[in-house]
Amino acid sequence: MNEVALRALAYVLVGALALGTGWQVRGWKEGSDDAIRLEAKQAGEDLVRQAVASVADQTAKAVAGIKVTNTTIYQKTRHEIIKEPMDPGCRLPAGWMRNINNARSGADRPEPAAAVPGSGGGAGG
Repeated sequence: MNEVALRALAYVLVGALALGTGWQVRGWKEGSDDAIRLEAKQAGEDLVRQAVASVADQTAKAVAGIKVTNTTIYQKTRHEIIKEPMDPGCRLPAGWMRNINNARSGADRPEPAAAVPGSGGGAGG
């Protein structure tokens, strides 16, 4: 073989080696970029998981602190009447105060009045 053919063959071989090396380096860089993107994505997902867990913990604590009480209007009214009797500084006669306090507590409920005897036609007879 002559020198020109050997030189051409060497150039082709060097070119092929350079092309193969470049191709391999490009593959490594793509893999590295993918790994960096994956790590960033996982870090973002971890941050979201931590935020959701924090909100869930706070919600669970708030729900645990709720105290449910069932009070009817009658029970509440009755409680307030017993709790707060008539003001002693009120200037009413003692008999009136007794009547008012009995009425508020429900202790002195009068019986319904009886029907008036006589005709039901009215006053004119």
